[in-house]
Amino acid sequence: MRTIAAVIGHALLASLLACDPSTTVVVDAADDADGGGYPRDAAIDAALIDAALIDAALPASVKWHPGIYAKLEDWQLQSPTQMSVVYDELRETPQLRGIRVTVLWGRYETRAPGTGVSTYDFSQLDDILAALGELGDKHLILSISWREFKSELGASNILPNDLRGGTLWSDDPQWEHVDFDHLWAYRMAAPDAQPGSHGYNLKLWDVTVLARLEAFLEALGAHLGDHPNLTVVSTTESAIGAPVIPFVAGEGEAAQYAGQLRIIRKLHQAFPACLTIPDLNFSREHVADVVAIMESEGIGLGSSNSNLAAGINRTDPPPGVLTYYPQLSGKVALAPEIQGDDYRHSNSDDSGPDYPSYEQLYLRVRDDLQANYTVMQRNVPFWWGNATTPSMLEFIQTYPAIVDDVTGAGGLDTQQPSNL
Repeated sequence: MRTIAAVIGHALLASLLACDPSTTVVVDAADDADGGGYPRDAAIDAALIDAALIDAALPASVKWHPGIYAKLEDWQLQSPTQMSVVYDELRETPQLRGIRVTVLWGRYETRAPGTGVSTYDFSQLDDILAALGELGDKHLILSISWREFKSELGASNILPNDLRGGTLWSDDPQWEHVDFDHLWAYRMAAPDAQPGSHGYNLKLWDVTVLARLEAFLEALGAHLGDHPNLTVVSTTESAIGAPVIPFVAGEGEAAQYAGQLRIIRKLHQAFPACLTIPDLNFSREHVADVVAIMESEGIGLGSSNSNLAAGINRTDPPPGVLTYYPQLSGKVALAPEIQGDDYRHSNSDDSGPDYPSYEQLYLRVRDDLQANYTVMQRNVPFWWGNATTPSMLEFIQTYPAIVDDVTGAGGLDTQQPSNL
């Protein structure tokens, strides 16, 4: 096991970490404390972010594996039985290009109390990539989570062990929760959310969170970035929700969104051989800011939903994220997903489920949104089907436009975008 300074460059990290998933990194105290050089103000200086993070040129050939991927839920990822079923599905379904898994930071980094030394254990991801390699032309999309819908359990997984401190907040009994030092609670807005339901976002304005997360991404990219079966790095959705505890000075939406942009760019830097395709949905102002830089910086566009819901299809300025897809076709990598409400609603107002056909869902991402990649949620009952619900997996295995595509892209657009 080797120990290195976290502030050294990516190239040296790559050479040291390439063969050792348990390498430890010492984060310099000056970089791990308040005032360590990361701006805290809500109006974060975009020029500073640009200069700091966009200095890594793309390699001569960026990995390009367009097609249909299955999204794994975390409980599936943690179940050996479920993973065995997933690999069987991939083996039996040439039309599935691969899988997407969500990386919960706290699962892979542990810091020894009092030493300032972090150990990164990427063996689970190594095992997945090894299995995909044995299956041939199957690939992995890694999605970095900066939020969690579940509360206490989620908070313990999206932060390393030493950053999980907090105190109980009960000023409003309906919204009682742990006020974490490095997370902020947001109100759940889903139609089926119970009163008081909340989740957590990483405080992406917090200097400790930024320094540690960037070091983690450097180590992850150095260890996995060149693996031939890793193709895309992504994020969870950009929507942040309304805070349970009102923001104070130095916090807020602007600071959170600036932090998201910083992490997107860090992914692009840490994984230069992979596509970077962040998941954008809200706010529309934030989406407009990020879309404006995508073409020039080699970044793609992904969205966690692809249906006709009003908020993501609005045409008045700033427009909804899905309106950008046709105009960006051929310019940036496009990856709209099919999950959640997509299976239930085709109408714009969610006025009751109408359960669109799987052909409608597929043609929506292929033709209307001109996708290069799509990720389909592997959820029940839609994935396997039942007595009243058809199987999405069977649709993928039998739909002519998918089956007859000899490129492996499942009928999606195989043209490499101009910004690569």
